[in-house]
Amino acid sequence: LLDSWLNLRTLGDMAPDRGTFASYYAQDLQPAMKRETQLFTRDLLDRNASIIRFLDADYTFVNRPLARLYGFPLAVDGATGHEFRRIPVNPTQRGGLLGQASILTVSANGVETSPVIRGVWLLENILGTPPAPPPDNVPPIDPDIRGAKSMREILAKHRDTPSCFECHRKIDPIGFGLENFDAVGRWRTEENGHPVDASGALSATLDADGPFDGAAALSRQLAESEQVQRCVVTQAFRFAHGRSEVPEDLCGIDSLYAAYER
Repeated sequence: LLDSWLNLRTLGDMAPDRGTFASYYAQDLQPAMKRETQLFTRDLLDRNASIIRFLDADYTFVNRPLARLYGFPLAVDGATGHEFRRIPVNPTQRGGLLGQASILTVSANGVETSPVIRGVWLLENILGTPPAPPPDNVPPIDPDIRGAKSMREILAKHRDTPSCFECHRKIDPIGFGLENFDAVGRWRTEENGHPVDASGALSATLDADGPFDGAAALSRQLAESEQVQRCVVTQAFRFAHGRSEVPEDLCGIDSLYAAYER
């Protein structure tokens, strides 16, 4: 379910830069990141928890290397080495899937954060509304079109291109919500010496529309969305049946959605 739904099978395809993210390799973080998300999801299923907890949980599972990455106390309930323990998280920073390093790494480009990749990931996998593919004539995002001091400013310049504006006005505002996390999920408050701006807004075409400031607020807003909740139910249906839904399945999915506790 997680490999296909959350694209975790691609974790490591855009390998983090070895110079900037040496601990990713020295602490063998890739399998630990994936294991955290697996244990978290398994725990929710075993407890038959509300759908909302996928995105708005106040705990996660870490071993010592992940605790170090997240800035948590290294003595994790007596855990040693690669043993995982459930621990509470700072609800102003992390909570649910969007605070987990597997998600934040698979939705980055290995060098820096990418609100575009993360925005597309959220639209596809959490909201179930994938954006249209970019037109063939769209220029790449050029990091040298500066004076830009941040990724937000780079993307603002990119959106000045008329062919880019329509898609990016839907993608970028939601992707900005995860800018406090670097390319491997470490919390940060500055980018290139400037304060991180993680404010954004969900499109008015979504049932969770409106402004937010930071990942925790974004997660809470998404967790309350019926659109997001239905996407989770649909993904569970696909996993259970080993296929995508067809029109004849929609009534069954409706029934499943109505039965889920929220």
